[in-house]
Amino acid sequence: MWSLIPEREEELKVKMKVSEIMNRNLITMSPNGTVYEAAKLMKEHNIGSIVVMEGGELKGIVTERDLITRYIAVEDGRKPEEVKIFEIMTKDPVTIRDNADIDEAARIMIERNVRRLIVVNYDGRVVGIISSRDILRIAPHIWFLLMQELRIAQSRGKWGLV
Repeated sequence: MWSLIPEREEELKVKMKVSEIMNRNLITMSPNGTVYEAAKLMKEHNIGSIVVMEGGELKGIVTERDLITRYIAVEDGRKPEEVKIFEIMTKDPVTIRDNADIDEAARIMIERNVRRLIVVNYDGRVVGIISSRDILRIAPHIWFLLMQELRIAQSRGKWGLV
């Protein structure tokens, strides 16, 4: 069995950036949109969240979880057409830079207990979204690349057998 821990000053080259797998086709809406409109958009596009923007600026995110915990479970008697998104959205959503590594995105999702990160570029402009499902989708490819790197390192004698 190979050691999976690289020697000092040796680093595996298996790095994948958030920008490589993020979804660039954002579905957005205004904070003044309604819960009904958000649910309809989620259904039409088969998505679990909508980025809330106003004047090109990120205002929040509304997720399935927000719909359930901040609208459905509240039972205040208002219809979905009467409740504005800004009332139930997650304000100040967690963001990540587009040049961050995938492992950093996964770590942030775990630490912050979120399933989605809004991706921003160097000047803070929203450029995409990445979900835990996106990371899971590419996990087999990362594993394959990691194994290739380990095989190459083994053939060069950089890692010994444990």
